[in-house]
Amino acid sequence: MGATSLPALASSSPSPSAVSPLDRQLLTAAHQGNLWEIAVSGQAQSAATTACVKRVGAEFIRDHRALDAGVVKTAAQLGVALPSGQSAAQLRQTAALKSLAGTPAYDVAWLKAQYPAHVQTLALIDKEIASGTSPLVKSLAKSARPVVARHTQMVNHGVCHA
Repeated sequence: MGATSLPALASSSPSPSAVSPLDRQLLTAAHQGNLWEIAVSGQAQSAATTACVKRVGAEFIRDHRALDAGVVKTAAQLGVALPSGQSAAQLRQTAALKSLAGTPAYDVAWLKAQYPAHVQTLALIDKEIASGTSPLVKSLAKSARPVVARHTQMVNHGVCHA
């Protein structure tokens, strides 16, 4: 997830069979989560009514693009196929947010949607760090954790609730 902090990787590709179901789950969920974050944060650039949500959305776009670059690279190295888009539930949530575009309710709903998404991601990251088997995926999770934790704090207590 953190493309800028990945360790140097060996030139040989590990066998896809060396990747556990948990490793695959983390890569898949992280990729779909990053796609969703980029989409709804992009949407917030025009749909939000406050400068704060727009600013946080722009930061999330930047961070989740970098995180996803690491996910995609790691999945390719391990031979793990990633989904091509968001899940059906994520697409429904994106549409529900879009229906509120341009209203103060959009900003509130956007922030409320961000919190559980980041909390769930943190739980999966922590599970991967504790129990994952692929050193590459564990390293990816460790590098992503501070970014996801910071995002969680931003939308929970954070910067747009003053």
